[in-house]
Amino acid sequence: MIIRAEEPRDYAAITDVNIRAFDHRLSEALIVVLQRQRPGFDPDLAPVAEIDGRIVGNAVFCPQQLRLLGEDVSGVLLAPIAVDPDYQRHGIGKALIEHGHRVAREKGFALAMLVGHTEYYPQFGYEMNVYGASSVTVTREAVKASPPLVTRRPRWEDLDVLHTLWRHEENAVDFALIPDYTLMSWLSPNPLIECTVYLRDERIVGYTRISSAEPASPRVFLAADADAAHAMCAHVLEAIEPPVDHLTLPLHPQSATSAVFPGAECRAWGAAMALPLAPSPFDAFLPRLRAGLIPPGRVQWATIFDVE
Repeated sequence: MIIRAEEPRDYAAITDVNIRAFDHRLSEALIVVLQRQRPGFDPDLAPVAEIDGRIVGNAVFCPQQLRLLGEDVSGVLLAPIAVDPDYQRHGIGKALIEHGHRVAREKGFALAMLVGHTEYYPQFGYEMNVYGASSVTVTREAVKASPPLVTRRPRWEDLDVLHTLWRHEENAVDFALIPDYTLMSWLSPNPLIECTVYLRDERIVGYTRISSAEPASPRVFLAADADAAHAMCAHVLEAIEPPVDHLTLPLHPQSATSAVFPGAECRAWGAAMALPLAPSPFDAFLPRLRAGLIPPGRVQWATIFDVE
């Protein structure tokens, strides 16, 4: 078996491996395609396993900047990893993972992270329950009357403001994934998910990412201030039919808008794991988390994962 970096000639075979490995669905194959469009993508961190000239497995360790204890940390996100069903249980996945870890260390990444099987990944040193999901319920009665905001879809010229808005909202949230400086970070490939910017006096003061399947539960909610947060909630509530009496916002206790809508609860997942590859703030984060001194981190997944 040969483990090597992927090449363009492998793309079709990699797509087929992912389709076969994930019960003949397209989601993971599309995620691989979209990962390649990210500015940090590195073929060296997308190894394939080859046997007798046939691609039988691949993994994508995509570079990802994230926040930990107030610092930007360079990590890699393992998503996805696939092995052809005809070749599973022969150590191919393990070989791909160990190869990816080694290359990531050589390239200076401090951390690897993933969502995976709790009986498989800890063998590589992954720590479980380090991040998860967080939310707060905001009732219709709690939303204060505010002047309405103008809305539209994100544009390329919005990128600087959107990144500033993200830093305002998410900078203190551990494991918050820093968006790439691309328009793809702010628009979803899924036609059922609407991405919206909110403007007050022609200035962007908010952003949401909302699935029509869950209109009362935004996937991302970024607000510049309290007035914007209330006006955004009012806008979202007004658009939902039939009417609902509350929203579930994806706020973390350390989100800036938690000062406006307090009470966010964070729930870590056993499958939400991280592996230290080099010294980083994670070394201080983990013991503080285990001691109950800080809440788990919270991840809001990039738009490329909206294909699922």
